[in-house]
Amino acid sequence: MNIKISENIKRLRKAKKITQEELAEIFNVTPAAVSKWENNETYPDITLLFPLSHFFGVSIDELMGYDYMVIEEEIKRVKEEIHNTWYVNNDWGKAKELVINARTSYPNDYEIMVNYLFFTTGGMADNDSSVLLQNEKEIIKVCDLILEGCDVENYRLEAINYKAKVLYAKGDEQVALELLNNFPSFYHTSGQKIEQLYKKGTNEYYNQLTFNLYELATFVGNKIGKHISYDDKLSNEEKIEKVGKLVNLYNSILDDKDYVVLVKVIKDAVKEAMHRSKQIGFSNQEIELLESLTSKVNR
Repeated sequence: MNIKISENIKRLRKAKKITQEELAEIFNVTPAAVSKWENNETYPDITLLFPLSHFFGVSIDELMGYDYMVIEEEIKRVKEEIHNTWYVNNDWGKAKELVINARTSYPNDYEIMVNYLFFTTGGMADNDSSVLLQNEKEIIKVCDLILEGCDVENYRLEAINYKAKVLYAKGDEQVALELLNNFPSFYHTSGQKIEQLYKKGTNEYYNQLTFNLYELATFVGNKIGKHISYDDKLSNEEKIEKVGKLVNLYNSILDDKDYVVLVKVIKDAVKEAMHRSKQIGFSNQEIELLESLTSKVNR
């Protein structure tokens, strides 16, 4: 059996919100000894296993890692099921049900907490204020749990994001904006910083630059599609005309390798405009016209 006592002592100590020094004092050992336990350099003396398990409120098996490893495998399977249900099969209702059940069964898993926020609020964007206010206490509670105990920066940012959404729904726009103004700019994203890590002219630099370029292309295409869709100065006919111009540009550069990134931008823009057509009130006839116009791009 793979013993995980070092990971468990560290996890359980943090859950109790005590330091290594405090744990060392309780069990009459040195802080250095606790540090070695948690870094998997040594194991606690066998005579300490029962006192440690009793102190943390777990069985010796759990402290050693057996039960914890079984639970970790269960959580992994649940996460895969959630991912496949939503991102592969696009079944929102079933995925939401799975997430809510997972939140009850595994209340200390931060990734599940973030998924719970996503499905409880209705996604990352277009949130219904009434839903946010109805679930205000639970959303804030989960956000605070993440911010107080999680050291994964992406999860912490998501918690701040959802907390800001609730504040905005309550009418506290200024406080919500203050929270979000602490987010990094495009120039401080991880991809940008990794690109700057490598010397220009190396394969590592070029590969990261290419990855960043394609990621940005997807982002820009998505924004162009939304920009067309939600321009209230345009009629639906004019929006379809704009999409048509994108399709014509797409067709004219599709086979030119020098424009492969621009092709991706247009493809994602058209896809987003098509996705938004029902939400912005296109008639069935207009949707059919848009589908016919974009069929080649959306293949």
